Amino acid sequence: MDINKIKSVAVQTIEERSDQLWELALYLWNNPEYNFYEYASSKAVSELLETFGFQVERRICGLDTAFCGRYESGKPGPHIGFLAEYDAVPGMGHSCGHNLMAAMAVGAGAGVKSVIDQLGGTITVYGTPAEEGGGGKVIMLERGAFRELDAAMIIHSANETVVNDISYSVTDIIVTFHGKKAHGATWPEEGVSALEPLLLLFQYINGQRLSWNGRGTILGVITDGGREPVTIPEVTQAKFTVRSFDQKLKEKILKEFLEAGESIARLTRTTFEYEQAGYTYEDIRNNPGLEALLEKNFTQLGEVVMPRRKELGIGCTDVGNITHVIPALQSYVKVVPELRGHTREFEEACRSEDGKKAVLTGAKALALTALDLLASPEEMEKVKRSFEERRECCE
Repeated sequence: MDINKIKSVAVQTIEERSDQLWELALYLWNNPEYNFYEYASSKAVSELLETFGFQVERRICGLDTAFCGRYESGKPGPHIGFLAEYDAVPGMGHSCGHNLMAAMAVGAGAGVKSVIDQLGGTITVYGTPAEEGGGGKVIMLERGAFRELDAAMIIHSANETVVNDISYSVTDIIVTFHGKKAHGATWPEEGVSALEPLLLLFQYINGQRLSWNGRGTILGVITDGGREPVTIPEVTQAKFTVRSFDQKLKEKILKEFLEAGESIARLTRTTFEYEQAGYTYEDIRNNPGLEALLEKNFTQLGEVVMPRRKELGIGCTDVGNITHVIPALQSYVKVVPELRGHTREFEEACRSEDGKKAVLTGAKALALTALDLLASPEEMEKVKRSFEERRECCE
């Protein structure tokens, strides 16, 4: 078995599918859809997979716009997954480049499928909705979508090509204080302000910043501070986001924050309630073994691989949750230099010739990395071992 010849066939297959992949990317760009409403987008991505010979199962995990497209070689071997995102940014279209990422995943799947019968194993492309705040992958993970995978990969559109990644572990909380309403100018002594404890909670956050020392943070906004200045508010509410690059520290900060809210409520004779808003997105833990293979393949494709820099932007992603459970990575491929995601300029770049080049480069890099795993039990074992070592270190 000549792995270089096999890789050449996979790359050639992606090239031959380039027009179809780009048509898909442009269709998604021109028809942006949002969290859990990506009906046309999901249909377009899954139908192209079917055209390429994948067996597609739709509406998986109880989600109307989630799917998996699978091809089994019929021979023993690893099960590799590519993750396709296709939701747009609310109000800003495909300014995060998910249209390109969906095409990359489909292209990579097609490339691997063209040669996997020679190697053994299984390739699956997962349609994962609602990354932009909806937690689609978190739901799919909880419902068992990825349990059979040996490794999972996704490449994100960006302004630099990078294999490493960092992201926040994030939990959003809605806080409510209850007091007693009264006329603040005439009978203030009859009221119990629900605004006072909320303001004290913000003071607590400010007082903790030194101890967090940049390793974590809480950001918040008051969503209901009362109605009239003359009326002592009986209900106030705020939304907070609790963030750290370290899951354990985030959980510690969150626990202490909630304890502070309860203590402040006791001191101010109010009651304190909270609820989690949406799903927790965990910090990303890219697999070092996968990163090494991907960097090698990016370099062979002519990409200049950059270190992960803050200038690329730091946010949160539901891919992080997957990396805590199986060997996985999220990496980046350059569309255009300097332009940041979630901007109108980057949105325009995601329908340009630069976007088309990024689709093909990302698809090839994913496919070549998957083929390294399918062709080499030793590489697959390295990836699994590095996952276990990192999990032991972080727990």
